[in-house]
Amino acid sequence: MYKPTQGADAAIRQSFLVRAVVLAAVIALGQGCAGPISAKSAPDLGLTTASITERNVAFEGDESLLSDGRAILSALSATDLSDNAALPWENEDSGARGLITAYGAEQRDGRECLAFTTTRENFDGIGLYRGTACEDAAGVLRLYDFSSL
Repeated sequence: MYKPTQGADAAIRQSFLVRAVVLAAVIALGQGCAGPISAKSAPDLGLTTASITERNVAFEGDESLLSDGRAILSALSATDLSDNAALPWENEDSGARGLITAYGAEQRDGRECLAFTTTRENFDGIGLYRGTACEDAAGVLRLYDFSSL
């Protein structure tokens, strides 16, 4: 015997089943996009972009030498380097001063760099140093290497 409600019930069940499957798929995809839920999140420090590898091993434990490096960068940045004249520099914080006697442009890791030689005179005496300063992505000179000869 034919019941007219059987077809309607089947259509409702089929519609409900389709909606349930779609909802389950959306929830599963949403969980996959959200990633794992963690109570503790931290920034990813493993990725550095547009930077020069830090090689300030010479400065470990010597804050005055790092400060002198900044003074040397200031002298290199503020001067027209085309005439190859000696450049004096002075660091009022450490009391050191010196004369950049040789400098020249070079390429390092695809960046414009300046290799230089300078004297450094402080209360310990006079020393001769060699360094390299390179432009970062913003065009600012950064000390790449600075060591005693």
